Amino acid sequence: MLWPSTRKPSTRELVRAEHRLLVARGGRLWRWAVFLVLCLIAAALLLRLDGGNAEETRLAALVEENRSLKATLEQSRLQRQEAKATEEQLLRRIAQMTAQVKRLQTDLAFFRQQKNNH
Repeated sequence: MLWPSTRKPSTRELVRAEHRLLVARGGRLWRWAVFLVLCLIAAALLLRLDGGNAEETRLAALVEENRSLKATLEQSRLQRQEAKATEEQLLRRIAQMTAQVKRLQTDLAFFRQQKNNH
């Protein structure tokens, strides 16, 4: 197939014609796409950093709560040991007093018997 040939413009037509610069539109689209991708990456990084700070804050709060609970647990252990020691001491004292009461009752019975014999 033969294409119709275009004729060569004359100098006069070229001088009289209006000439304007045209901006190529194809290059602008990929620049916007690159800019959009960079913005998305920056937003993702900011969200990641903010999320990391929230996690660090939560972790610090949990560590502090853990320390507080350990201190409370240790205090409870000490109180329980103190109560156990007090209970053991009271039981020993009761045993001593019971033995003393038995001894005194024996002495009392002996003295009553001696009194009745005289």
